[in-house]
Amino acid sequence: MRQVELWAAAPHLCLDTITAQRLDQIARELRVRNLQVCCLTPEQCVYPVNLAAEEEELRQYSIRNFQRAVQVAQVLGCPKVLVTAGCGYFNRSVEAAWARSVDSLTQIAQFARLHGVYLVLETLTPLSSNLVNAPSQQRQMIAQLPQGSVRAMVDLGQMVFMGQALEDYLALGAQLDHVHLHDSHPAIHMALGDGDLPLADYLTRLEEWGYQGMYALECNDPRYRQNPALADRRNIAWLEANKFLSSRS
Repeated sequence: MRQVELWAAAPHLCLDTITAQRLDQIARELRVRNLQVCCLTPEQCVYPVNLAAEEEELRQYSIRNFQRAVQVAQVLGCPKVLVTAGCGYFNRSVEAAWARSVDSLTQIAQFARLHGVYLVLETLTPLSSNLVNAPSQQRQMIAQLPQGSVRAMVDLGQMVFMGQALEDYLALGAQLDHVHLHDSHPAIHMALGDGDLPLADYLTRLEEWGYQGMYALECNDPRYRQNPALADRRNIAWLEANKFLSSRS
């Protein structure tokens, strides 16, 4: 596998503190390993990053954080940056929070276009956001952003958690550009085969539908923290056993 989705967070790539020298070092390490970054995913689901924040200084900080992610992606030769809509305050107007999110994402999308990068918008569960939780809201948000600058993605575990169907995301058509692939139940973000999701069925339906985007393995359950290579080995073994490894991998 020569593609990797890179998590932009401390300690290895903190957007607030990364230097040009450290970024050059990361780029060299990727080249030595014959790896290409297919997607850059900045930390964004925790305070203080919130594109829908009421406090203007906090919202502007969040916008600058994503713009910095775009710059890092460009340096690393990465075509896309993963974004989420932020979260409105639960005792305030959702409509106003949505408008702030649209404005923030518009600024980031315009900045990204200038740097040859596009955005992929992820839905979140209500535990993380009250704005974009479903593919219908994904479609609505993307329609309000600069045309061609933002595409959609699906996280299969979150899809199941929300009681959504894969067809809901396939209905997005060519906008569907990225898939977070992992197993789930009883935990989330488990290695393939360690949970009980019908992953073979999902992948078969995606391929038969004609999906041409990237699959990113997202396995960050605490059980793998002391030995992350264990998750990698389990993923590869499952993909081989189910005959999903191919030239696209």
